Amino acid sequence: MKKLEFNDIHTQKKQKKLREMMIKTVSRLAELKNDNPVLDSCPICPSTKIEFFVNAYQFDISSCLDCGLLFCNPYPTKEQINAYYNSEMKSFENEFFRDSFEKRINIFLPRIELIQKYKSHGKLLDVGSAIGIFIEALHRASCSFDLACCDMSEEACRELGERYPDVKILNQDYLDMDVDSQFDVITLWDTIEHIVDSKAMLQKTHHLLKDDGIFVFSTPNTDSFEWICAREKHVQILPPGHVNLMNYKCIDILLRNNSFRIAEAFTLNSSLDISYVKKIIEKNEVDRSAIGNFLWQEVFDPDFERVLEEYLMNKKKAGNIVVVARKM
Repeated sequence: MKKLEFNDIHTQKKQKKLREMMIKTVSRLAELKNDNPVLDSCPICPSTKIEFFVNAYQFDISSCLDCGLLFCNPYPTKEQINAYYNSEMKSFENEFFRDSFEKRINIFLPRIELIQKYKSHGKLLDVGSAIGIFIEALHRASCSFDLACCDMSEEACRELGERYPDVKILNQDYLDMDVDSQFDVITLWDTIEHIVDSKAMLQKTHHLLKDDGIFVFSTPNTDSFEWICAREKHVQILPPGHVNLMNYKCIDILLRNNSFRIAEAFTLNSSLDISYVKKIIEKNEVDRSAIGNFLWQEVFDPDFERVLEEYLMNKKKAGNIVVVARKM
């Protein structure tokens, strides 16, 4: 299988258009009143060592100096979030996913193998399903799960319902989801960074998960090679979509404080990190001092790149972390 590179799933044309639409969308969101307080302590650890990190798309991002959490401060309101997820920009983002659908399937194949190591059947709830790339990967892998999907985008849910009539589709906020049954597996792929109230999200997950079930999720890893290089210019700084950006330390604290424990954690697809760093070097979008003269040159050497890929995965320093958690 050909290794994944950043431009495989984020084409240059789409990235440019997405940024343009993002600017238009958030200018409208800024007109909506936000009475949420500016926090003076971390919502996860909760340290008072908080400092300003960057302003992105008219939202201030703060950094916790103890656990490393990056978070919107103040957080966007529910009205702003609902407007964002049903905006023209989100429709375009769904098109963005359609164009890279096949290549994104490959991201989920090792994740499905990981799930099947723990559970081979039962009820599976996927939260933040978007247009259903993970659901398609499950179908192609001939998995025998009884599937349900939850997403806030009306357009994405319509598409999911048309493509997968056998899957239960829930077009609502996960925290408002009202179902009677519990699940053997709950997945949130690149979704927890979108949820303002992480504690409420975990309480909801704990309630919906069977005692012997598994909670499996992925999220950007801010303690990674690509984040060290890109810093406040990182492409994943996308409020009000991304409101909490984490690393292993924050995740461990958050889970333990909410009656979960980490069973396993991995950072996969380090080729995406390296190709992203190469891209920002070539486009002169990164400070050379953030990378160092040696890496600035050697990251383009194929032999060095192979060694670096292995190192980043082994040391959990790739840009996306996958976690398997269980109830305590």
